[in-house]
Amino acid sequence: MDRSTKEELVEEYGNIFKNAVSGVLVDYKGATVEELTTLRKSLYEKNSKFRVIKNSLAKIGAKDTPCEELSEHFVETRAFVYSDEDITAPAKIISNEVKTNKKLSMVAGVLVSGEKSEVLDINGIEALSKMPTREELLVKLLYVMNGPATGLVKVLNEVPASFVRTLSAVAESKN
Repeated sequence: MDRSTKEELVEEYGNIFKNAVSGVLVDYKGATVEELTTLRKSLYEKNSKFRVIKNSLAKIGAKDTPCEELSEHFVETRAFVYSDEDITAPAKIISNEVKTNKKLSMVAGVLVSGEKSEVLDINGIEALSKMPTREELLVKLLYVMNGPATGLVKVLNEVPASFVRTLSAVAESKN
């Protein structure tokens, strides 16, 4: 591999590590191309990506990025599964895939918030995978916010409804 190709890869890794909101470092030793292609497709559907990394170049690319602390795990056969949008998607997909494909294993993860990041161990990745998605959280929030408004409408509606029932009872008693 010539120098210009290496420089391009370092720049690409740097962009990946700067823009990722979360990621999981995966050991894929022994996995077939077909298995990895299937995994890539399922990740793509959830706005996540799978990138095989060249360890020495990834270490250089990770410098001064939120994922810099992951560089100590850049050894052997590694791939970085990441998302620029959804925090939980990579962890959910990889966590499920590791259960069915014994050739894949999670090594470490990263959770990025602004310029701060936190390296996750396997238990942290599992915990992240069990969190509800952003959409699920928004639905729950809307449900909670809608509860008081619904109660208020029911209370306000009860006053005229009670009046109508009273008038109806008086009318029936006179007949």
